Amino acid sequence: MNVFNGLSAFPITPADETGRVDIAAIRRLARRLTDAGVDSIGLLGSTGSYPYLSRGERRRAIDAAVEEVGNTTPLIVGIGALRTDEVVALAKDAKAIGASAGLLSAMSYLPLSQDEVYEHFAQVAAQTDLPICIYDNPGTTHFRFPQSWWPGCRVCRGSWRPRIRPLRPRELHHILRLNVLRCPRGFPSGTAMIGAAPRH
Repeated sequence: MNVFNGLSAFPITPADETGRVDIAAIRRLARRLTDAGVDSIGLLGSTGSYPYLSRGERRRAIDAAVEEVGNTTPLIVGIGALRTDEVVALAKDAKAIGASAGLLSAMSYLPLSQDEVYEHFAQVAAQTDLPICIYDNPGTTHFRFPQSWWPGCRVCRGSWRPRIRPLRPRELHHILRLNVLRCPRGFPSGTAMIGAAPRH
């Protein structure tokens, strides 16, 4: 099964005012998305507020989703953190609990250089066998992945690269075609349609 294929839904992460994840609500969301027929669930993405959750709360959220949907719907789990060792630990947690892939952005407090981001991703890829979704979201990370990375990028093996920005429906075909042309053959690329669905 190719986890980086089709429609991936990115739910919120319900939690109380102390940051404790609402396990029952996570299970309901995961079940509803699976019953709706999504191809994967992007748990703990930007919509899921992953940077604000502790490692323990992330584990609880993943565990609840895995218990609810099992192998029925692949889980792409947010593993981003400020430090590489933290990301590796989160990736190993996600894999051990049953996630299908990790979602990794160039998260930082201070601006990062291209070399720093590349090394961050390369170290995570080298230290875990969890497939990585390269989360290209400059609106939240303030980092733009250079186009020169994609052909032959050692980090790209087993990866997927979504581009995040609002799109008008007429732009979608053009953007998807550009993504395909810019990525190496066999490298999946996607586009997120956050808040860009037509209103009825």
